[in-house]
Amino acid sequence: MLFIACKQTNDSKETTSDKILYPIGKLEESSEELNNWKLALDQHFQSINKNAHFNGNVLIARKGNVIYSGSFGIRDIVSKDSLNIKTLFQIASVSKTFTAMAVLKLVEAGKLNLDQKVDEIFKGFPYPNITIRDLLSHRSGLPNYLTVTEKDWRNEGLKSNKDLLEYFIKKQPKPLGRPDRSFSYNNSNFALLALIIEKASGKSYQKYLQKNIFDPLDMKDTYIYSVKNTHLPTSNLTKGYLVKNKEDEMQAVDGIVGDKNIYTTVEDLLKWERANTHPSVFSQAILDSSVVGRSNEKQGRRNYGYGWRINDDPVKGKMVYHNGWWHGYTAVFYRNPADETVIIILSNMFNKATYKIQPIWDILYGKDGMQRDDFSE
Repeated sequence: MLFIACKQTNDSKETTSDKILYPIGKLEESSEELNNWKLALDQHFQSINKNAHFNGNVLIARKGNVIYSGSFGIRDIVSKDSLNIKTLFQIASVSKTFTAMAVLKLVEAGKLNLDQKVDEIFKGFPYPNITIRDLLSHRSGLPNYLTVTEKDWRNEGLKSNKDLLEYFIKKQPKPLGRPDRSFSYNNSNFALLALIIEKASGKSYQKYLQKNIFDPLDMKDTYIYSVKNTHLPTSNLTKGYLVKNKEDEMQAVDGIVGDKNIYTTVEDLLKWERANTHPSVFSQAILDSSVVGRSNEKQGRRNYGYGWRINDDPVKGKMVYHNGWWHGYTAVFYRNPADETVIIILSNMFNKATYKIQPIWDILYGKDGMQRDDFSE
């Protein structure tokens, strides 16, 4: 069964007439087993909502078939409006997966090269020998902009990615390491990649993703918050809370995109999972290269590809995922490529229960059937 989508957009977004096949595979499980899963999953999420104060949306699917979805809690404490399945959440660092795949698409189109050096793309960039490949795999050694700009930008308005580039050129904060020497997770990498997308495509980061990813995949409820786009649809938008009754304050760095700032729904993220499982907007070559581990300096299971975290167990197979945390929002996006299972959890009230997904694996695969560590962002 294939679902064919053709999105119509409003005036603020570029439009496309391209149609993308949304593959839905046949499930092998019986209706009884699926119902048992649904009941067990609902019991689990009802429990963590009651006992661990989980507040968010959930969608679990296999081969494009929704096994379970649910909404637990409220979108903001003022209106006390209940969450619904189409509520928008900030997905924080899960945004990096979109940035990485957009870069790989430009590489395949011949507009970028993975071995291009950043100081050759941006005049005056003060850190030599860093390549696009290094940025994608967090091997650049760059200073982390969230740390180094904190004092200088403390009382500033929203800053853009161009402001960040100019800050690096002018201030030249000390790098954390040498290029391609070791893995170090760093938001600076993906903030610069967003600028590289703009340079290579001739479009803003937002317009490039809209035309080449969001529209073709019919992601109708996906938006990017930036300096130029601070007005998101408010009718079904969440607010982020560090604790249950405290809304987190905006900062100058909240204008920077590429590493964060995509707002979307669990349903649109299912479309994103489908696009990363079967060729559509991305070729099979891109899909394969994005999930090759490129960060291990020593033997281990955990790795990082191009914008994707990887947990590669020699017995139980490869898990591809990315989590996120920002301004109280927590996000989980886990994929099991072997049977096309995806777990999507979005929360707007900071809670480590979001990341504790082992009970979900136990329901779907049995105890020890899919033993995985729970990782934070």
